[in-house]
Amino acid sequence: MKKTLLVLCFSSGFTHWASAQENSPIADPPKPNVIVIVADDLGYADVGFHDVVADGVRTPHLDKLAKSGVIFKNAYASSPICSNSRLAISTGRYQQRWGAYYYGDGGLPTSESTIAEMMQEAGYRTMKVGKTHLNFGPKEHPMTHGFEGYLGFEQHSWDFNLLSQKDVDAYERKSKGSIAIASRKIGIGPLTRNIDQEQSFENTTTTEVFGRESIQFIKTKSEKPFYLQLEFNAVHTPLYRLPKRLATKYEVPERPFDRNAAVWEYPHWDPIAQPDHNAWYSDTCHLVVPDPYGRRIYLGHLELMDTVIGKILQTLKEDGLAQNTIVIFTVDNGGSDQSYANNGNLNAYKYCLMDGGIKVPMVMSWPDQIPEGRHVDATVTHRDIFASLSEISGIAPSKPLDGKSLMPLISGSADQLHDNETLFWDSGETQKNWVARQGDWKLVYREEAKTYQAYQLDDNGLVKTEFRNVPIPNGLQLYNLREDPGETNNLSYSQPEKVASLKKQYESWRRQMSDRIRGRDAL
Repeated sequence: MKKTLLVLCFSSGFTHWASAQENSPIADPPKPNVIVIVADDLGYADVGFHDVVADGVRTPHLDKLAKSGVIFKNAYASSPICSNSRLAISTGRYQQRWGAYYYGDGGLPTSESTIAEMMQEAGYRTMKVGKTHLNFGPKEHPMTHGFEGYLGFEQHSWDFNLLSQKDVDAYERKSKGSIAIASRKIGIGPLTRNIDQEQSFENTTTTEVFGRESIQFIKTKSEKPFYLQLEFNAVHTPLYRLPKRLATKYEVPERPFDRNAAVWEYPHWDPIAQPDHNAWYSDTCHLVVPDPYGRRIYLGHLELMDTVIGKILQTLKEDGLAQNTIVIFTVDNGGSDQSYANNGNLNAYKYCLMDGGIKVPMVMSWPDQIPEGRHVDATVTHRDIFASLSEISGIAPSKPLDGKSLMPLISGSADQLHDNETLFWDSGETQKNWVARQGDWKLVYREEAKTYQAYQLDDNGLVKTEFRNVPIPNGLQLYNLREDPGETNNLSYSQPEKVASLKKQYESWRRQMSDRIRGRDAL
């Protein structure tokens, strides 16, 4: 009987999953637990479940997760940068609706509702673990937008290893005021617990801390289902150290941090030896000075994150929760060349609206409901996550969403989701870079040409000192992504009517969006 009911749910496209059972002669099935996992700056070719996989990538637990459910082969972030992308994930809406175009824009205003608030309304206990970067605003802190518990940081970057008040004190002893300078770019020291408590950690990494915290939350006994939003800072910069075991495995220097040393060896920032923190940051985190071990360190952090995710999945299995837990894994934006990511045959990297900046890995598993091994070719976006969870939870969104539920694609009742609409991206006046996407056609506008300096590897997997130049042209560019996924053949001159149509649609959409506003000014 139960299996038959589940098949009926699928055939109807999961319409209001929770309420669809009301006429059933048996009790309603329990609401599913939900875990949304977001990695940071991970390359498109840096997961083992894709068709193109970079050398050295080891993600067995993510691969197993993907095999157990659905791989979305054409998933897109709402922005080529993390903060704006996370705003869209959280709200299911174009972040440009309230003026969020690039870093520092928009924030999370009181007028927007989040997934966590919706899940809380649906009777879930909610927890946020990891990175929160939402460009400020009155609701940026997780516990002001629907989370009952929180451990993490509210910044674009945090040191993986320096997680103690003792590290903060060491900086202040060496040079008073240096911790404030360092933290403008990379957070150092204790993480935030709930509203404003500080919690130090020793001899570990943020990745491991976030994994342990997630497992503890999952194991907490409750009659309520849970919603966990886990946002790793792996594999974002700064990537200059690995735990000893992984340093040995990947044959990289350990580079330990001795708080009491007279000089902190590069790549650690020493405010006495190198007073200019901006220069250090550019050298270390913006690829000005290539680290020969950079790609290996990246792969080590990727393996560590995958291992932690594996422990979370094992906990679900051991506690009898795996069958009725939805797990969604994705990445905030395209892979970053500055952290030694690999985007395969996609064009460009993070920050740019070519596909290398916005096309991301995304999988969804729900063993009770989703068939194994399904591949979905339809174009989907991060905004669709909110709509999907709205359908599953039975809670209608408080505002019209720009995303659509993924459930018809998953059930097989539809093979396209956004085929009758045009999708848009816009990085605003800072970048003057926008996109209109309709089916296979993608129109790109960029005011200024740019040449990315991408890393190269030698035969031993070490980063070369010479860069590979990746030119991004300016002006209007038109690509057919089905025929040209690498965006190498600009068809704008041969398809003027398509260019004019997409440009007109973009201009109409842009008039419906808000003007840029700084996140700190959001209401």
